[in-house]
Amino acid sequence: MFKKLVCFDFDDTLFHTPLPEDGKIIWEEKTNTPWPYIGWWSKPESIDNEIFSIPKNEWTYIKYLEEISNPENYVILATGRLKNVPGMLDNVKKILYDNNISFSEDSNGDEEINLNWGGDTFLFKIRLFEQKIKELGVGVFTMYDDRAEHLPKFEEWAKEQSIKINIVDVVNKSETIVNNL
Repeated sequence: MFKKLVCFDFDDTLFHTPLPEDGKIIWEEKTNTPWPYIGWWSKPESIDNEIFSIPKNEWTYIKYLEEISNPENYVILATGRLKNVPGMLDNVKKILYDNNISFSEDSNGDEEINLNWGGDTFLFKIRLFEQKIKELGVGVFTMYDDRAEHLPKFEEWAKEQSIKINIVDVVNKSETIVNNL
């Protein structure tokens, strides 16, 4: 049914979410209270779009529109944001829906918005990718990501797979194709 699996990352791939340094300042200005946590990325408040302006990455959004328009593509979101943190999924969904971004639905009718189920983000993503590739039986996988430290690891992982894999570095707007066919 589907020929290609496509995955988009969330932070700094689909959206320019606030970074901790600037975000904490904006938080304090808007709420008149200091940022109440030590961490940033694991807090749903860090993507509260009533506090922060969270613009789309326009380059990636155009790629999203191209990918989602092909009925042979199964398009998902995978983010290192933690699934088990109350409010995180709600905030991610609100940003997506406010920007008319939606993803393919799984066999249960649930939209493919995948938050990290715990642990290392890279390991979470490759496990998810392997699961989806096997489940869908696709011959091509394209991923859009921004994390410079993960991209070479994804390339190494891709070499071990039995399908064609395209790794798109959204920061540099470049693509690496690992053709295992």
